Amino acid sequence: MESSGCIELTEKGTIVAKNIYEKHKILTGFFTTVVKVSPEIAEEDACRIEHVISDETFQGLKRILEDNSDNL
Repeated sequence: MESSGCIELTEKGTIVAKNIYEKHKILTGFFTTVVKVSPEIAEEDACRIEHVISDETFQGLKRILEDNSDNL
């Protein structure tokens, strides 16, 4: 953190942040579109799950959503 209060991420930190944000977006979309929960609940649940979901499970979920995007 800089003295101004701004945070500067390393290259590795930037990659981690982008991966978590991707998980957040996909999980939030899944919860609102497929599970049909409110956007507020979807956001809250995605915030919790995005940090603990395994890469294998996330990639599987992402694949299912991509393969069925025309039906959602």
